[in-house]
Amino acid sequence: MRVGVVGVGHLGSIHARIWDEIPDVELVGVLDSDRPRGEAVAARHQTTFFTDLERLAEAVDIVSIATPTPLHLTTAIPFLESGKSVLIEKPLASTLQEADEILRLAASSNSVLQVGHVERFNPCIRAALPHIQNPIFIECDRIHPFSLRSTEVSVVVDLMIHDIDIALHLADDEVESIDAFGCPVLSPTEDLATSRFSFVGGATAVVKTSRVAFQKSRKVRIFCPSSYISLDLVEGTGFKISLDSDYDPGDYLDEHGRIIAPEGAEAFLAKHMHQEPIEVVYREPLRSELEAFLAAARGQRPPAVSGIQGRRAIAAAETVIEKIRKHRQRLSEPPRPSEGIA
Repeated sequence: MRVGVVGVGHLGSIHARIWDEIPDVELVGVLDSDRPRGEAVAARHQTTFFTDLERLAEAVDIVSIATPTPLHLTTAIPFLESGKSVLIEKPLASTLQEADEILRLAASSNSVLQVGHVERFNPCIRAALPHIQNPIFIECDRIHPFSLRSTEVSVVVDLMIHDIDIALHLADDEVESIDAFGCPVLSPTEDLATSRFSFVGGATAVVKTSRVAFQKSRKVRIFCPSSYISLDLVEGTGFKISLDSDYDPGDYLDEHGRIIAPEGAEAFLAKHMHQEPIEVVYREPLRSELEAFLAAARGQRPPAVSGIQGRRAIAAAETVIEKIRKHRQRLSEPPRPSEGIA
């Protein structure tokens, strides 16, 4: 397979490095609007620096697109029109209209399209999947140190969209409603955001994100009917707490509906709840993502994150931002005179 990378900034240069390492793949070229940077990456991997998208599209079978989000559609067009397999970094596009056009082009040329929601390949998430059954409550909590990158866009599309996709993936259900709150702190757009997703089947997901912290923290907690899973994505660890399958609270209630535990709460918990570690084997998430994309391009599996799933994440993120700004507008309005209590 001949592969190219468009956009070799921080993330795109990692794409180039991994593609250069994967066997049976030839990194035939890279393209970047910053010529010195693009030429440096090309030289590092002994490949060609391209200046024309159409020429690169002619030279490759598959491509990674890691340009700024507003350029995703225009960058993808020559590759999709020529039927090449395309991986587009998250988010799929700046707007739903652009996402729809990308999906239309991919469908019309039968191109394989995958979206780069790399957290799907986080070793903790992958290790936890076999333990998750019928989740009823999902909590994603991401705290990130402040940086000068992407402050022109809301934290919702900068960082929260990672966890929105995870929540949608784990719930595996249609969203019934979304509510959200947030505010700017240092940026002109939201730096803090909290969103709540209610799903048709009754599950709930709460996604919280901040980009104005001093330390990084990324936690995911999943509550299932008889188990609880806690993941620390920074430390790369996780554990599962399971409730005895035959536990019935009715067996331990007094006449007032209170649990009776003569042995004490700690012993009661130890008797009915059991904790076990989740074995997490580290593997570079982006490498796993690119290998999955390569397998999809070869027809060996469906795309790990389809264009439709990428669009769904954008739609959810847009709704979150809309809800946040409606709440903020309400807060900025002068209070209405109290009408008293009738």
